[in-house]
Amino acid sequence: MQMPSNQHIVILPYFCDDEVKRYLKIADKLRTFPQPHAKVHYLLASSPRRSPSDELYAAFSELGPCTSFQCPTQVFGYPEGPTAMYWDAMEFIADNFSRSDGFSLWLESDMAPIKPDWIDRLSNEWYSGQPPLMMGCYVPEVYKYRFFRQPKLLLQPHVNGGACYATDFAKRMPAQARNGVFDMAVYQHAKMKDQVRPSRQISFSTLGRVRRDLLNPDKVLLHGFMQEKDEFIDACLKPLTQREQNSAAWIPLRDRMENLGRRVRVCFVRRGHRAMFENMLLAKSRMEAQNRAA
Repeated sequence: MQMPSNQHIVILPYFCDDEVKRYLKIADKLRTFPQPHAKVHYLLASSPRRSPSDELYAAFSELGPCTSFQCPTQVFGYPEGPTAMYWDAMEFIADNFSRSDGFSLWLESDMAPIKPDWIDRLSNEWYSGQPPLMMGCYVPEVYKYRFFRQPKLLLQPHVNGGACYATDFAKRMPAQARNGVFDMAVYQHAKMKDQVRPSRQISFSTLGRVRRDLLNPDKVLLHGFMQEKDEFIDACLKPLTQREQNSAAWIPLRDRMENLGRRVRVCFVRRGHRAMFENMLLAKSRMEAQNRAA
């Protein structure tokens, strides 16, 4: 199963029928896109508790070469289960696709390609210099700001797990990189090697702004972090209306209003995943504003 260079693997990890259904919707959308210039191999990575899906294999075989793979490591629960599946898939790729200097994209079922040339644009960015170890949506330090108290660190800097990784990534990471949730752990080691490439083309989105993000020329792959997954994928895949396209000029104003509302909400959302999520989006917004100013 050796591959020549400059080909990419798209990994579809799935645990349940709901995830299979979302991937089938994505396959339907991909069939409407033109054939990419880059060569793509689809790796369908099922949970050790779930038999590989014949329906999923049939759908993605229409798009390109396809391999079904059942992850062997019997570890379950969150986040241990997805992390074990990630390493199973990365080891399989390192053993079977190591001749490729392309990327392996961990495409979760709440991530949607939104541009017809999405894979070619990611490929061009991957090869824009020496191919890195990993490339994806960068998350800066996330703090919770509280009245009359020191800011509290909620998240360390990292690249979101739904990212592009070198095909020999598993062999180039030290054993310590496997301790903890995979995206947080591997980032630190790749960063020390100075082989992390932040990408604006892979981006978080929300149900409240996904239709605006479809109009953003810099974004090709959206991840609905902490969103209702079925609703988010449907919102990503539905074609833009003429009215939405005509409203593009108002997007900067709507973004500023959304950001202002988020600043107000974080004063009252004090704990839990919601507080982390809202503060993370604010941190991303501040970082992007600084990058534009620079």
